[in-house]
Amino acid sequence: MQISKDDSGKVLRLSGKLTIMEAEELRVGLSDFLRGDVGLTIDLSQADKCDTSALQLLYSARKTAEIKGIRLEFCNLSDVVRSSSEEIGFRLSDLTAAAEATSANDLVNDCAK
Repeated sequence: MQISKDDSGKVLRLSGKLTIMEAEELRVGLSDFLRGDVGLTIDLSQADKCDTSALQLLYSARKTAEIKGIRLEFCNLSDVVRSSSEEIGFRLSDLTAAAEATSANDLVNDCAK
């Protein structure tokens, strides 16, 4: 797994395997990222493996952001992330600050904003 930020520091890119084997590294990376500003985005376009532990950590990050009053969005979900979440009955909208979304398209955006 690789974790990187864009130049603004507001987009966190997660790539490679997001599994139980990388869970601690993912937890630390998400925790560090949530020390940032309002308006943060996690880009999952390069995730090529995703299991329940990673989905749980992503959901936990979303809940933590909500508590802190930080808008956190997930964008460019890879097919692997989508199928993994669907397999366990996890709604993708659960990964976003749905209370702040104005439409279904706002729930998981394309990082173009």
